Parts: sequence; C-alpha cells; structure tokens
Amino acid sequence: MTADLKPIDLDILGTLLNSNGQPVQLDFFLQEFRATQKSVDHSLERLIRHGCVIERDMHTIRLIQAGLGVWKDYLQHTLPKQSRRSVEVYQTTASTQDRVKAQANQSVVIFADEQTAGRGRLGRQWLAPKGVGLLFSMTHKLPRDRPDSIDRVSFLTAVALAQAIERITGHGPVQIRWPNDIYVNQRKLAGILVETVQPRGAANATAVIGIGINVGLTRDHLAEMPAELRSRVTSFAMLGWPIDRLHIAEKVIAQIDRNLHSPDVSSLVDEWRSRNLHREQTLKLKSNGQTISGTVIDLDPDHGLIVRRDTGEIVHLPAATTSVLDS
Repeated sequence: MTADLKPIDLDILGTLLNSNGQPVQLDFFLQEFRATQKSVDHSLERLIRHGCVIERDMHTIRLIQAGLGVWKDYLQHTLPKQSRRSVEVYQTTASTQDRVKAQANQSVVIFADEQTAGRGRLGRQWLAPKGVGLLFSMTHKLPRDRPDSIDRVSFLTAVALAQAIERITGHGPVQIRWPNDIYVNQRKLAGILVETVQPRGAANATAVIGIGINVGLTRDHLAEMPAELRSRVTSFAMLGWPIDRLHIAEKVIAQIDRNLHSPDVSSLVDEWRSRNLHREQTLKLKSNGQTISGTVIDLDPDHGLIVRRDTGEIVHLPAATTSVLDS
C-alpha cells in the first residue's frame, strides 16, 4: 500500500465509487466506519493528494474522479483473492498488451491512461484519447491438463464484460458482436484482444487478455476520430452512465476471473447466446483469407462460431483468425 494511504481511505473511496457520482452523507461515513469527522477529513485529504477529485460541503461528499494514484492500492485492497494480481498503472505506454506479454510468467494487470500503440484483433489500431478509456491487459494462466483455447478465453471474457456492464449500470441488454466486441444500442462500447504466450521455462501457456472500454468518450472526441468510426462507437458518457473508470475496472476484472474459473461453462454459453448480436443473421465472414457466407447456428466454446454456409456445409470458425465483415 502507498505509504500514506490507510485502509479506511480505500474503504471511503469504495463507498464513493459505489455511489456512481451521487453525494454520500457525511454521517454515513461516521457511522459505517466508526470514524470522527477529523479522520474522514484526513482520509479525503490523502485521496486528493493521490489525484482524486472530490467535492464536499458541510453534509455530503461526492467523488468526481478517482485519481490514477489510488488505482493500484484500491484494486489490491478490494479485488477477490483469485483476481488479485500485481497492479501497474501508467500515465502513458505504447501498449499494455506488450507490457503484460513481457511479464507473462507473473500474475499481473497493467493499466494505462493513454496508449500510443494500442491495438485490437488482427493488428487493427485501437484509438482512445487520453483519460477517457479504461485500457488494461491481464494474465490468465492456462490449465496444463486442459489448455484453454483463444476461443474459450475470448467468449468467457466477452460474457463477463457484458455481465459486469449490465450489473454496474442496471441497463441492458449488452450484446456481443462475435468474437470480441461489446455493443449497446448497435454501437461498440468495448473491445477485447486475447493472445497466448509461452513464458520461458513455464510448463503451460498464458493468455494475455486486453480490454478497451469507452468510458468518458464524448461526441466532441468523436469529431476528431476517423469518419468510419463516428457512427459506430458509443461510451458510458454518451449513454448517460456517469461511472468512474476505477469502479468499472474492479467489477470487470472480478467478473472475468469468475467466468474463467467457472466449472459451468454451458450456462455461460447460454449467456452468450442470449447476447449474440448475430442471432438468426446471415453473415459474411473472413477466415484465413477466405470469405464465407452463412447463418450463425451456435457457439462451440473451444472451436469458435458454428456457421451453416450457404452451401449447407457446417463449419467452425476460430476467433483468432476470423472476422465478421461489415455489410
């Protein structure tokens, strides 16, 4: 823990985060934490020193933004045991994905306020102005007795992201555009990149899971983005969801780990089916350089999308090498 941050500071921060931008009565803190007004004042001062923007009056306290300086301590303080990793937070980095790949033999999650070389699937560029996205990558050690495929990790992560967003916001449905995009109201809210690496000396591989979520993106930001993106993306801010990035990070990471360690994959496939943006659609897909036209039938958690081609042939299309072509 940062030298001058105390557990009560992080508990107070958690309460403010859970209020989703609404004021919290000072009396609540005094009673909940058996604190004095002086100790609450000192906690708020420490949080502000670490970059938090807090608004208060005589009776209420409201969090405007959690500063990057508290992210590491807060997540290591609050995440469930299986979700706790070494946490690194950067103002700017080229790619959180590359940083995590370099530490794939460790249990780690790395955040960046800005990426200068962020990327999505198949080498596509990920664009996010500084400070408006939740950008992070995390490790997941693959089981030695049953190495999870990219398809399995991708679908479990996508379902987790949709579940977490619905629970945080109270809004739905949050849909999945196979294999790695999260959509709300027919617009992209988040993206996922899953890669596998074999750490030197390790017996089993590690999945590196990259997440990009549009949180504070506004229409003014969109005006500066390529024209083809302006009508295709959305954000928490544009949807009217005033939720702090740190709160989203906490809930998303915990849900990803729950799904990745769930013994009941079949129920999570059902969750994917209910959110499938392509249900009963005829699609054009590109897989290994080949264009395929067909109807989505189902999902195989280990082998990708199941499609009935226009010729009647049933094919499995893996997430790592397949994309849905825009109509």
